[in-house]
Amino acid sequence: MSQQRYLLFFALLVAYLTVFFQLGELSFIGADEPRYARIAEEMLNSGNYTTPTLDSFPWLEKPPLLYWLQALSFRLCGVSEGAARLPVAILGILCALCVGGFALAVSGTRAGILTFLILMSSGLFFIFARAGTTDMPLTACLSLALVCGFRATTSRNLLWSLGWGFCLGAATLAKGPLALVLFGGIFAFYFLWVETFGWRWKHLFLGLMTFLVTAAPWYWDVWVENGYHFIVTFWINHHLARFMSDLHHHSQPVWFYLAVILVGFFPWIPFLGITCSRLWRTRGDPELSRSEVFLWIWTAIPILFFSLSESKLPGYILPVLPPLAVFVALEWDRWLTGEVSMERSFRIVWIVLQGLALLMATAIIVAVRTNYASYLGLWVALPLLGGIVWGGREARMSRKSSAFLSVVVGMALAGALAFWHLAPVVEDYHSAHKLSKVASPWLTQKRPLILYRYFHHTALYYTQYRSTREAIPDMNSLHEYSARFPQSYYYLLPQEAGWTELSVFPEARRLLHKGNLYLVRLPWEALSKEPLPPMTADSNS
Repeated sequence: MSQQRYLLFFALLVAYLTVFFQLGELSFIGADEPRYARIAEEMLNSGNYTTPTLDSFPWLEKPPLLYWLQALSFRLCGVSEGAARLPVAILGILCALCVGGFALAVSGTRAGILTFLILMSSGLFFIFARAGTTDMPLTACLSLALVCGFRATTSRNLLWSLGWGFCLGAATLAKGPLALVLFGGIFAFYFLWVETFGWRWKHLFLGLMTFLVTAAPWYWDVWVENGYHFIVTFWINHHLARFMSDLHHHSQPVWFYLAVILVGFFPWIPFLGITCSRLWRTRGDPELSRSEVFLWIWTAIPILFFSLSESKLPGYILPVLPPLAVFVALEWDRWLTGEVSMERSFRIVWIVLQGLALLMATAIIVAVRTNYASYLGLWVALPLLGGIVWGGREARMSRKSSAFLSVVVGMALAGALAFWHLAPVVEDYHSAHKLSKVASPWLTQKRPLILYRYFHHTALYYTQYRSTREAIPDMNSLHEYSARFPQSYYYLLPQEAGWTELSVFPEARRLLHKGNLYLVRLPWEALSKEPLPPMTADSNS
């Protein structure tokens, strides 16, 4: 009992370091986090929980589950970055607990705990568990639905059917009909493989009714409120067109997600080789468990679906990580039970893993140095590399449990140090929070912050939408803007190239510089002059 309590404490500590530590300290970055947080704020303030709005205009690209959860979190905790990310972090923990419970049912308590720790120490998983976006809500709800659906094939308890119906409805409210496609595809192929329909008809009916009761009301209400605009924006533009075309400019090669899994499921990806090898040796074996067949189909269908899509982003493949974590946990569980035949395989895997760790550590150091002119990548690379090297040493000495825990500790410390030391540097380059805070006292709707030559979603959020809605692309356009909207001073937010252009004005004053972002004040008198002619090769000579 004492050992189990220590292991439980260790699992909670790892989850805290990788998911909750410094959760609200990093400002919003990118496009989605500030946009979704703003939608949740407007939903909370307006009391309209049917039609999401952004800057008071309907925003119908995504369903409302994330906005509902963030609005609730804002009501309970106040509006902040941490409150926006807290529901996603909790869903990440629930997802890990859910698939851990699946592994527990398949192979026992140890396999369940191993699964939880593997997910909590997988880079792609815990990064998206800390991001206020829709990827983790979809993954968590879909995983819960799949686990409940599988248990419904082996149990007469109606609660499992209620569970998959409710969770599938929640997944559809998290990111749209994609959840229904993946859930239906996975179970269709699974039932074809086992050559039987696994649900009783009354269980299927109960699950479908629960799904409709959960998801259909919002889809009906939002269609009634918005009509044709909802059909065009939600169904056609952001689902059919996103899958079938590069309309949203996220095109990647067909092998893109294999590379994402290779990096995102580090450091556990090499251990999947043992699983693949064992599957090949036992191909055609009628004793191959249905749970493993289900896990393989759960892995294959999302990879195939998203690889065929014309629009690809790393977060889309997140639903694949839970079944992969179960596979790795089952292999570790077999090794920990002392199956001698696996010793040679694990030795080879450790050699591969240590080589990958060296490459990963080097890539982190070089990338941080190149992009942010900082050696803080060492804070991430050293514990990551150290944990895996020490784990390899423990494995060679047959200290199997210690080897596993060493890898988990190395990843947890690398993640925590990244969020503690590296995140502020990333923020300076990718968030306009600090600069917007300085500019805010001078900004109004009629005197907005001018986004010059680069569009900053975070600037919109942190200035309370007192920023230009699009970037002003060049100096001529800036002169035209000043002619249309004369004012004493203009506050501009450019990157380094934009600041270089603005610095030709003797009157330009740089108020703040963070990373690659500049806050510049420019008087109207400077812009009221005729713009300089564009530079040409002849003028340079």
